[in-house]
Amino acid sequence: MPSRIESLDWRAVFAFGIASLLTIALGAVVMAQADIPLGIWIRNPIAWLLAGAVALLLASRGWLGAWLAPVALIIIALSLIGPHQQGVHRWLSLGPIQLNAAALVLPAAIATFMRTPVVVAISAFAIIAGLLAWQPDISQLAAFALAATLLSTARWGLKGAGVALLLSAGAIALCLSRPDPLAPVLHVEGIFALAWRQSPVLAVAMAVSLPLTALSPLLHRKSAPGALALTTYFAATSLAVLLGANPVPLAGYGLSFVIGWWFGFACLCFPIRRNANSLTSS
Repeated sequence: MPSRIESLDWRAVFAFGIASLLTIALGAVVMAQADIPLGIWIRNPIAWLLAGAVALLLASRGWLGAWLAPVALIIIALSLIGPHQQGVHRWLSLGPIQLNAAALVLPAAIATFMRTPVVVAISAFAIIAGLLAWQPDISQLAAFALAATLLSTARWGLKGAGVALLLSAGAIALCLSRPDPLAPVLHVEGIFALAWRQSPVLAVAMAVSLPLTALSPLLHRKSAPGALALTTYFAATSLAVLLGANPVPLAGYGLSFVIGWWFGFACLCFPIRRNANSLTSS
């Protein structure tokens, strides 16, 4: 039967776009005032513009779907054979730019989980958790584990929650047992401290705009489990800096977060294909 594609939830897209752009702009101002080279801090705003345009274009055509979970698994697996820093593997190399594989693909995988076939969803998410533990990347693993547990609960009830918690606990234990010798970078993990030294107003503004960005998926009411899980992932990733030397998404330098958050949000607002007759009768 013929099918049509629902339009994007533009209210939610607008809220996410404004909040994320404000966060990125504030971070860029802080980096510029700290004499970080233009070629570094300008990348986040450019990535926001390009990633947003591409993500929304693909979403409007219905090209962001259930195949993203296995793709996320493949990309994270490739990071284990990619460049490393002091034995830690998290990145894909694109010439002079290194992208954090997990930050790049996890939001899309989370947003499309409820549409992914059961066997594919379970397999991909379980293996991804193991790979994140092995990298190691505790901030991405913890945020992913929380989101996966919420999604498993929504899809399979208490049994799904129990299995997800068990797998998450094992992966987190493995991750914590592996050394992470990487020192924080001032304009990545230390962006809030840098902003506070320049102006408490800048730091407070970022501390408001970043949570607003993280909460914006909740405005998309058509995909409640996915919206809650994506918000949980965004929030946990943002708060991870309070627990250690973890990257600050959007505000700090990091193209992976900018691209990944846009694609995750676009996937959440993915136009659903429905039978044309059901649309006309509703």
